Amino acid sequence: MMGIYISGGVSGAHLNPAITIMLWFYRGFPKSKMPEYFAAQFVAAFCAGLTAYGLYYHSIEYYISTNADTAIINSFVTNQREAWIGPATAFFTEFLGTCFLAVTILALGDDQNAPPGAGMSSLIMGLVITCLTMTFAYQTGAAFNPSRDFGPRLALLALGYSNDMFLNPYWFYGPWVGATSGAFMGGFLYDFMIFTGGESPVNYPLERTQRAMKKSRMKWRRRLRLTKREPKNVPVA
Repeated sequence: MMGIYISGGVSGAHLNPAITIMLWFYRGFPKSKMPEYFAAQFVAAFCAGLTAYGLYYHSIEYYISTNADTAIINSFVTNQREAWIGPATAFFTEFLGTCFLAVTILALGDDQNAPPGAGMSSLIMGLVITCLTMTFAYQTGAAFNPSRDFGPRLALLALGYSNDMFLNPYWFYGPWVGATSGAFMGGFLYDFMIFTGGESPVNYPLERTQRAMKKSRMKWRRRLRLTKREPKNVPVA
């Protein structure tokens, strides 16, 4: 919620590579900006992991010295929380959670639906993510975001933890494949059942979609201040 309030007016506050990809496909987000967004998202998650570890360093060291297991790693990364949680269950946990998240994001940004009042989107998103985390965290930790898992995972690796945390392929098929495909499914479901705008590739012929996507890209460019400003007319003496 804080991240949306702080950066929403400048970048749209995606904070999530899966959401960035979904908005590119369904809402015409500029493809040229995606590498910058991905870099910012993963670097921020990496720095957040280092900051959290540094802040709780003594508590972490004490826990490790008095416990034989490695459960402390699950405080930083997402994983199957119990041995009986299989790959399919873990995948669909991330898939469904991110699907609901994508539907909510598109609904909040749809002016033709029932958009909230000014400044309310951040609060609503905070509440939605809290509810989704409470619902899905038991099985995987509820990433719903590739950078949320991969950034702290790299931070632990940089701090000297073993690369065994990459041996379980969940780090790829959960927060990466599960979350990204869930975001795509959420975008498809919302556009197929509710959205009526022309920029979606779901509802309209290719020609109309291309025109609407061009308008949507221009909207994003204006919001991100990518358009070139025309020089002011200077009166000639």
